[in-house]
Amino acid sequence: MKVATKAVLLSALIFPGLGHLVLRPRRAGRGLVFLLPAAVAVLYLLRSVMQISDQLMNELNNGTLAFDPTAIIARTDAVSAADPLLNWISVVLFVCWIGAVVDVLWLSRRVQP
Repeated sequence: MKVATKAVLLSALIFPGLGHLVLRPRRAGRGLVFLLPAAVAVLYLLRSVMQISDQLMNELNNGTLAFDPTAIIARTDAVSAADPLLNWISVVLFVCWIGAVVDVLWLSRRVQP
């Protein structure tokens, strides 16, 4: 498999910015432009999901939330809507991911095989 193909697949399927590190390891700064904001976004999203699930589990255990899938989904929507930063963080992650794939495709065309 060509290095350019590996780089594109790493950035597209594993994590944004990893393909840059494979394609041009000496110039890792360009990959870090995508990797660091994406990593921060993923960590924030994971923390938020864990907090929401912990809150829902506590409500289920206390009996304040019915063990009904529609009630759980409605409560999850209500809790996640209380944090508008979640949408912005998701957009940052999406832009980093798409940007990393497009950039590594562009860089791979310039690199000699």
